[in-house]
Amino acid sequence: MRLHISQVFWNRQRLAIAAMLLVWGNPAVVFADQASDVAALEAKCEAEREAKIKPLRDVEIAKCKADQNNDSGYCERFWKDYGNSRRGVTGGTIPRMFWNLPICVAAFKARKALADGDVR
Repeated sequence: MRLHISQVFWNRQRLAIAAMLLVWGNPAVVFADQASDVAALEAKCEAEREAKIKPLRDVEIAKCKADQNNDSGYCERFWKDYGNSRRGVTGGTIPRMFWNLPICVAAFKARKALADGDVR
C-alpha cells in the first residue's frame, strides 16, 4: 500500500507535534508544580499573617466602637484592611505588617525564583 504525498505530510506533522509535546510537556508540568507550591506557600503566609493581625485589628475596632460618635459598621469597614500596605503621608508606601515572617520570606523567594525561571 502506497501512501499519497499528503498522507505522508500529515503523518510527519503528527509525529512532529507528538515529539514537541513530549519535549515541551515535561517542563510545563514542572512549572505548574512549582506554581502550585508557591501558591501554597503564599496561602500559608497569609494565614499566619492573618492570625497575628486579627487580635490587633479587633483591638482597633473595639477602640473605635468605644467612641459614642462612631457607628459600629463604620468601625468595621474602616479597620477591615488593618495590617495591609498603604500610602504614607509623604506618598511613600508603608509595608504590610508581618511580611517578614519566615514563611512569608520563603514564599517571596519562591515567587521570585519562579518569575526568574529558576528550576529546582
